[in-house]
Amino acid sequence: MCNSVFPNSPLLSRTKAGRFALTMGLANLPAGFFGAVPMCHGTGGLAAHYRFGARTGGAPVMIGAILVVLALVLGEFGLTVLALTPNSVLGVLLIFAGLELCPLVRSLKSNEEFFVALLIAGIALAVPNMAWAFGIGIFVDLFIRYMGTKI
Repeated sequence: MCNSVFPNSPLLSRTKAGRFALTMGLANLPAGFFGAVPMCHGTGGLAAHYRFGARTGGAPVMIGAILVVLALVLGEFGLTVLALTPNSVLGVLLIFAGLELCPLVRSLKSNEEFFVALLIAGIALAVPNMAWAFGIGIFVDLFIRYMGTKI
């Protein structure tokens, strides 16, 4: 996603999959002990922010600051205010973020990668827990690579 929306950024040399995995793991490991929901760096968030006009890191900082102020000033009432947002509005935002991610399918280079992506999507639609989809997808991808299977 970073490569597609910011192709000329000098910061891209620092964006490696291993770095993303390491920092997500470092954040999620201790957070899990406190019952936190697993987090990621948010390709969907990047797509949504970009789709709605954000072109710098200022947008997530601003929304974060607004939410912190809302929590500190209004407390539990702030959560009630946020809950007033209709689910249909959130659904439309999610649709546009998903549409922004669709062109990333072009980065898949082989039939095997397409197969794994479709498998994960199919399982994710069939079961309520995304972890099953990702787990099975990772297993199938490793199996295909290990066996040298061509599709």
